[in-house]
Amino acid sequence: ISNSSRQGKKIHTMFCASVAYPIQNDGTFDFNYFAKRHVPMFAQLLGDNCVRFEVQQSLALPGAPAPSFICIAYFWVKSGEDFGATLARYGNEIYADISTFTNIEPVRQWNEVVE
Repeated sequence: ISNSSRQGKKIHTMFCASVAYPIQNDGTFDFNYFAKRHVPMFAQLLGDNCVRFEVQQSLALPGAPAPSFICIAYFWVKSGEDFGATLARYGNEIYADISTFTNIEPVRQWNEVVE
């Protein structure tokens, strides 16, 4: 973990990759496969770089805003370089598996964890 300083405090840099699947009228999505097979497979390929992963399924509740995504997966990692190396090495396998559970193009985002 790299160290940096913010306002005199020594911190450890952490990153979070998110993968979100937008709700689409013609979209298909196997949530069970995604949550029980695909996400754990990717976390395993990330190895020790993956500190934590999480899958969230959207809910439609009265009075709440309508969800924009079917679900979102989060992967907290220590190294952006190692994350990229994993994608370079296993990307074909990871991306080929997407068609097993959905026909929806995911929205991906990379973040630095600040707090």
